[in-house]
Amino acid sequence: MLPLLLLIVLIPFAFILPILLLDKRHSYKIAFVASALSFLLVGVVAYSYYTGTAVASSPTQFYIQQLNLSFSLQTTPYTVLLLIMTSIVFLAASIVGKYFIGARERTYNIIFLLAQGASLGVFLASSLVFFYIFWEITEIMMFFIIFMYGGYNRRYASIKFIIYSIISSLLLLIGIMLLYSAPTIHTFDIASIIKLSSTLSMSTQLLVMMLFLVAFMIKMPVFPFHTWLPDAHTEAPTTGSMILAGVLLKFGGYGLMLMFLMLPIASSYTLYFFLLFLFSTIYSAFVSLRQSNLKRLIAYTSITDMGIVAIGLSAINAAGYNGGLYMMFNHGIAISLLFLIAGTIDELYGTLEINKIKGVINNFPGITYLFILGTFIALGIPLSSGFIADLILFIGATSAFGLMGLLALAGILIIGAALFWVIERSFMSVSHASEPYNVFDRSVTIAGILLIAAAVLFGIMPLLLYTP
Repeated sequence: MLPLLLLIVLIPFAFILPILLLDKRHSYKIAFVASALSFLLVGVVAYSYYTGTAVASSPTQFYIQQLNLSFSLQTTPYTVLLLIMTSIVFLAASIVGKYFIGARERTYNIIFLLAQGASLGVFLASSLVFFYIFWEITEIMMFFIIFMYGGYNRRYASIKFIIYSIISSLLLLIGIMLLYSAPTIHTFDIASIIKLSSTLSMSTQLLVMMLFLVAFMIKMPVFPFHTWLPDAHTEAPTTGSMILAGVLLKFGGYGLMLMFLMLPIASSYTLYFFLLFLFSTIYSAFVSLRQSNLKRLIAYTSITDMGIVAIGLSAINAAGYNGGLYMMFNHGIAISLLFLIAGTIDELYGTLEINKIKGVINNFPGITYLFILGTFIALGIPLSSGFIADLILFIGATSAFGLMGLLALAGILIIGAALFWVIERSFMSVSHASEPYNVFDRSVTIAGILLIAAAVLFGIMPLLLYTP
């Protein structure tokens, strides 16, 4: 019998075979079944982990024995939460896939399952090399999703995305090789590197830190490496935006956490990290106020939220790490919901221009309420996972940086103003109401309820996920 963790990663890959063999009209159902199975298995792993029942890691298999490179999967306090988030976002995206992707269904669902399996692998890999391999597979799949299924300027957006991704991946790979080459390391195992990190020379740590920092800043993204994200989101299909914002950006956040855990020298630069991430947070929040395209506005709020995640992680304390993780979870859920509704608006009204969308509540009150709830979750209303995330994260930030740690709250207030301006201007405005061009699909409601239920469940019962 295959280990549970290995099954979680293999199921999406295994379901590619029936997609290839069966009629293409069944491909969405197959992708949904694969996503649902992965979701259920992740639930089993999470339940076992948080109830104190050990979840066995997959057996270690040597990949290149001469290099001490082996393959195994394992859960840690820092990855279970991200696994849950990933499985929820992919399940929601599989529910609405048929509504948003109307051409080359078989190809899309193959790409979708490859991205899903690799994304789960990123958070389960115990080796930096396989962390990198899964990271690369997911980026390539996202390139094809934007390039093949995106909007009018999809070629420009996808090429820009892959160029930034290649630069990020190259810096990450060089950093991994430098870590391995250090005289006291000679291993790719993440846990072993963390244990041996104090033996690294200061110069090696500093060089690797700079490489990793830029690589993860590009992926999150953080100013000034953020410009690829609004373009990618504007042109990506709705499910692509859900996966990109809900999951792929967390690769950078998770990588940043690993950097702080593996490189003790990073603790000497926490104030500089804080100032850099704070500037990115406030800057992107103000830029969001100037956006006329709904997807671009949501994209800039995403940059703000990931800047706040980085602030929490840079505190390098238990509350900062847990707050950063919980914020990544909340962001993955809330931003997926906001992009889901934005994509639905595009399908219904044929535009994402905020000034051209009026009176959504008249025709689609359910869509309006889902967007409002998504906004509340993103801003951290009590009884949502966003409230728990903000509470824990800012406790960690103030412990490390004093009252300055609260300055990032300004970013939340600004993006809140931007999102409520959209609600008032487009969703609630009944003067000159726009007429829909397309038919609303109920799968959007189902996916939206799934995402909201996750945010509320883990907001009401945070002990299900929070481990001090």
